[in-house]
Amino acid sequence: MNKFKEIFEGNNNAYGQMVIQPGAITDKGKQKAKAFIKRDAVTDKLWQDHLKGIEPALGVIPINEQNMCKWGCIDVDDYKLDLKNIAASIKSHKFPLVLFRSKSGGAHLFLFCDKFISAALLQSKLIAMADALGFGGSEIFPKQTELLAERGDVGNFLNLPYHGGIRGMRYALDENGEAITESDFYIMYDKVVLTETQIDEIKVKKSKTIKKEVFEDGPPCLNKLADEGFGEGSRNNALFNIGVFHKQATPDTWQDAVMASNQKYFDPPLPFKEVNDLIGSLNKRGYDKYRCKDQPICGVCNPAKCRTKKFGVGYDEEQMAPLKDLQKYCSEPATWILTVGDKRVQLKSQELHNPNLFAVAVMEQANLVVPILKGKDWREVYLKPLFAGEVAEIEPLESLQPKKELRQLLLQYTMNRTRTTKLEELVNGKCYVSTEENHAMFQVTSFLNFLKKNAWDMNKKDTGKLLQELDLYEEEIRPKVLTKDGEKRPRCIKVKLGDFEEGAVQVETTYDEHPF
Repeated sequence: MNKFKEIFEGNNNAYGQMVIQPGAITDKGKQKAKAFIKRDAVTDKLWQDHLKGIEPALGVIPINEQNMCKWGCIDVDDYKLDLKNIAASIKSHKFPLVLFRSKSGGAHLFLFCDKFISAALLQSKLIAMADALGFGGSEIFPKQTELLAERGDVGNFLNLPYHGGIRGMRYALDENGEAITESDFYIMYDKVVLTETQIDEIKVKKSKTIKKEVFEDGPPCLNKLADEGFGEGSRNNALFNIGVFHKQATPDTWQDAVMASNQKYFDPPLPFKEVNDLIGSLNKRGYDKYRCKDQPICGVCNPAKCRTKKFGVGYDEEQMAPLKDLQKYCSEPATWILTVGDKRVQLKSQELHNPNLFAVAVMEQANLVVPILKGKDWREVYLKPLFAGEVAEIEPLESLQPKKELRQLLLQYTMNRTRTTKLEELVNGKCYVSTEENHAMFQVTSFLNFLKKNAWDMNKKDTGKLLQELDLYEEEIRPKVLTKDGEKRPRCIKVKLGDFEEGAVQVETTYDEHPF
């Protein structure tokens, strides 16, 4: 266990788990599971239970709070792979990678370092090796090179191998593609583990076998269909979309290109008159748009990726930075962390849902200007694909729980030195306290001023709603107060007196009995 723990050490203050959803299968044939990240210490028991095969398996986050890693991984999410061929390819490239079989039959290619090094350095080497091996575009761990640690960001986890030992199907393979035991893996590890200098010196030649896209920088759907074949029943729709691509990519010769594509990709080709009529339709202004909802396109449509292509559905539009790795922080209210381009951005739910608010949040946090889409396009092209993937739910930091913070501030306010036992002093901004009746009263404006002086940034309306949800809240009241100037009825809040929670950090009040 100690050796295994030393090799796969990552963030020691948080870990991931997957809970299987019985009977639910993804489009790729993978069993669906709910991802959770627990903000707790990675104990020896968790490591031991993992190796024993006790569910759930342990998921380790490679990047720590200092943005450093000891290991990284290329996650090849393809279950039709020949693992022996991958082992042979790693050997021919002389890459210091260890191949593991994933739970679902895919491939995990690990790179190990003898100590924690820059996550950015480790990630860059893995990206280069993935491209050279023909796995460009695969997920790379660490997924992030810089975390928003102060905002509760912890990054993404990867389920570790040898869950249940060699019996668990998550094992390492030797250079011949044969499964090996944990003991044999440790021997292999000692041979391939590198120093920081050695990792920095890794040189990767660009692959000469990278397959060129048939429709270069065009929609992924067309390139996929060109590889797999266009069905006879939807040739007209397919050729129409091919025509839209050529009209954008080769505007001077697009009509000839459509005719040539008809002969090249369809068996049998469409009749000349049908193709000519199709070209006529494409010539009409406003009709030369991709038909993504028609067959065969809709079956292989990838709108988010298509938007990143020069001649994709976002042609002639401002390009959206890639969006990925969405995570949900179970705070009150919920908070989201998303990678925009290569920057991590924290979002409120309304900022994630509204494209206008999203653009402002990204500009403020990441210094990026992103296009503002129509609400429908934003939801269909970006939000739905983000939620279709794995969205890990993460236990929040205390600082991401406004209700708890507001409760502590309320207790602080009712216990500070400005409180009074004289009801008439309510109008002077003091907090009236009755220990006999076990309640306090104060003017709304005075409490809001107190919150502002203690760095509370929630607006007045939302603060009022949150205050009403607290267990200490009783009612909004306008008490009759007799002063020397006559009767007054200030707008007040009535709350129960309470105690600070054990272990809670008390907020130091900014009020003073003698401010001058």
